[in-house]
Amino acid sequence: MKKRHLVALLACIFITSTLIGCKKDTVSTNSEWKTKGTNEYGWAIPEKTVEINFYAKGKYDPEKSKTRTEPLEKYVLDNFNVKLNKIVYNQDGDERFNLSLASNDYPEVITGLTKGDVDKLKEQGKIKDLTPYINKYGDSLKKELGDLYSRYKDKDGKVYALPFGWGMLPIPDYSAHIRWDWYQEIGAPKFETPEEYYDVLKKIVEKHPTNSKGQKVYALSWDNDNCFISTANASSTGSVPAAAGIWGLKEGYKEDSSHNLTHWVNTQEGLDLTKFYNKAYRDGMLDPDSFSNKFEQWKTKVSDERVVGHLGAWWETWNAGHEVWQKTNKNWTEDQRFVQVSLKAANAEQSYLSPKDTTASGYTVITDKAKDPEAIMRFLNFTITPNGTRLFAWGIPNLDNSNWNFKDGKWSFNEKTKQEIINATYDYKAHEPLGSNYLWLDHTGGVISDAPQTNIWIDQCFNDQAKWKKVMNDNLKNTIYDNSAMDQIAFLPDNPVTVIQQQVDDIVRTYWAKAILSKTDSEFDKNYSEMKSKVQKAGVDKLEKYMTEQYKNNLNNWGKK
Repeated sequence: MKKRHLVALLACIFITSTLIGCKKDTVSTNSEWKTKGTNEYGWAIPEKTVEINFYAKGKYDPEKSKTRTEPLEKYVLDNFNVKLNKIVYNQDGDERFNLSLASNDYPEVITGLTKGDVDKLKEQGKIKDLTPYINKYGDSLKKELGDLYSRYKDKDGKVYALPFGWGMLPIPDYSAHIRWDWYQEIGAPKFETPEEYYDVLKKIVEKHPTNSKGQKVYALSWDNDNCFISTANASSTGSVPAAAGIWGLKEGYKEDSSHNLTHWVNTQEGLDLTKFYNKAYRDGMLDPDSFSNKFEQWKTKVSDERVVGHLGAWWETWNAGHEVWQKTNKNWTEDQRFVQVSLKAANAEQSYLSPKDTTASGYTVITDKAKDPEAIMRFLNFTITPNGTRLFAWGIPNLDNSNWNFKDGKWSFNEKTKQEIINATYDYKAHEPLGSNYLWLDHTGGVISDAPQTNIWIDQCFNDQAKWKKVMNDNLKNTIYDNSAMDQIAFLPDNPVTVIQQQVDDIVRTYWAKAILSKTDSEFDKNYSEMKSKVQKAGVDKLEKYMTEQYKNNLNNWGKK
């Protein structure tokens, strides 16, 4: 409660403080750019070291961050004469961001921002208008962003932030999961709906009621970040609501033919999906710790063979399942794993499991603290190029365990690493010091433009050759959708709907758990009705109205519908 009051207080301070407006930014004519040759990436190496300190908004462990970024930072310094310094805090991202602004203590670049964050910084005059710098130094930026570039302009045609993680990558993120070898043991019966899936999970539990230690096995289990239905742009740290997508909802909203949006709590689909989980709980098939498991605790349950099914990100059961077993079980076979599958409720038109925001995963800005914004823009113009993308997406090249090689201006995959990925023996932790996607400033989240058969995720570049990735992608190919128009709706601190959204999210986090953990029909009806009533009293109708208006505006402005 204290934390929420602190954030609210800071928001009020920002709103009521004197707004100094947006200064007109012009490219300095006195900025000297002397170089000492060109490296094999095509980067003109500056004589004077360019230093870029950037704060990555979010909650990150500083020590882990150093392990993942320092080697690549050194590579960039040695080969580009650019000194990158990523700054992270093990603190709530919004809280730390607001405190940094209140104390005027932030570096020359900030990344990991939402659209609302950018608007707030712009209102306070704390960021540069990037337009003149892009016009002079951003030829690659404009080329790579293409038609998307216009999305980043404000009503005056100015650009204040660059996107990162932009573009479409049509591979799945979320799915249903099933313990594959045990599924084969019961004859691999066909299933399509969540009810049929649950029946199959129960049959597996009947055959495997306990693990080798005598501990109970559950049909379904989550870690706590996946145990509630968040919605698009909600401030809480929940996963994309894969479960709701099974019932045809898009990131927690039901969309009708006129693009009107209804919050899931107010839909029959929301009631049905909650009843689904309540049934599993009352049957003793839902892990009762699902609402409190930390990931490592949940991972232990999975690796101890206490979980049969899961709904969430595909990599979670890879990390907790066969990636553990193949190291610890000398008799491990490749079928001892979870496989990712699609589910669709009988009345759903489509299963919407993996929303994609082609506009941006987040934004990067140059702040008013920057002494040499021209040099920063030059470097951002490089990082978005195909080879710049490879460097920052795949990490340091030319090492024995590198993901790729780069020599004489030509790139190639590291064949050793490629085969590890194809054979599902790739050790993710061992590759972390390469820096892959840990210094993310403006490169794409999708395919790499000069080799569209490749993308920024090295482990997703060989899906046609990697057996289990191909199985996953084939199973989930019809569950991926572009939801940019919804994801790019901004919630500013001075917007009353922002408070409503937070209140609705807080209510859901508490009362959805109560509904699922109900022990009788009457208790379930009471708890679900209470959740619905509280959400409605909080003003969910105003949230729905705002979401619908903004959603339609985006669709119209982008020529989508």
